[in-house]
Amino acid sequence: MVSSRIINNDDEYIDGLLDSSPAIVDAIYKRFARKVKHMVTGWGGNIKEAANVFEDVLIALYDYAHLHKLTLTNRFEPFFMYACQLKWKQDLMQKAPTKGMSFHPEVPAPGLDEQHIKYIEAALAAPHTKQGADNTREELEEMIADQRERWFHTKEGPNSKVSIYVIITAIIGAGLAGLLFLSPWHKDIYRQFSGTEMVHANHMSTEQDTALLMHQAAAAFNHGHFNKAIGLLNQVIVRDSLHTTARYYRGVSLVDEGKLGEARADLKKVYNSNSSYRYDAAFYMALSYIRENDKQQCLEWVLKIPENSTVHWKAARLKEELNY
Repeated sequence: MVSSRIINNDDEYIDGLLDSSPAIVDAIYKRFARKVKHMVTGWGGNIKEAANVFEDVLIALYDYAHLHKLTLTNRFEPFFMYACQLKWKQDLMQKAPTKGMSFHPEVPAPGLDEQHIKYIEAALAAPHTKQGADNTREELEEMIADQRERWFHTKEGPNSKVSIYVIITAIIGAGLAGLLFLSPWHKDIYRQFSGTEMVHANHMSTEQDTALLMHQAAAAFNHGHFNKAIGLLNQVIVRDSLHTTARYYRGVSLVDEGKLGEARADLKKVYNSNSSYRYDAAFYMALSYIRENDKQQCLEWVLKIPENSTVHWKAARLKEELNY
């Protein structure tokens, strides 16, 4: 039976892992699978390696919290994302030490205290072996296996790798010239960096109209129905012109729809506010200029993103793509 558990605070993520709660595991994948995938692939990995990082961190946190008291008083997002960065650093050092040395994990905003960093380091350093019979851990492993197919599916079967490579080579050989002619460099880079998810709380029947609209907009946005998301977010902003979350995701949707002037108006307002999405807005401002092949304006917005922001690693990778 799928749990209908509602997440009321960040500490419940750890409790949910210890309970192997389907709702909590699903929420973790929904919030962070794409981010971890972008982080790993942006630093020389592939989707399979991203899945391994995600799964290893979940199991490591479970094992550590199962044996030790782990009280999460910081936000779960920087806690989990920093753990994934550290895990990928470890894997990179095994796979490509030179590249691993150049990858420096950074605690995402709003940061972590020293105790939580110690939790992460200890969890990743501990051996991950089951302590006797642990039905809860086995249930968690089964959930993780199911989630891999959903979030990290590569369409690569055990007997199909060679044939897939042959097909890919043939496609590249036959269509590269046409692809380069029809699709400018900026479209490829835009698609490489533009993936994001609209984060929202679970909808409750007692919520007011604005919360319901945000819930509906998130569902549309996360399924790639950006026009529908824009219509719903328009209604939110009519009700509350200072709703920076709605304005940020409307701006992102407008960029994807190619309505760049309208998108930049939204994103600039978010960037000039105190919103937690301020630097995410700057990143999408940069991507909006990618769509116009304007490398200089793109770079100017990339340089506005500080090192302690959650989106800095993506900004750094985009800067490399621009050959700066």
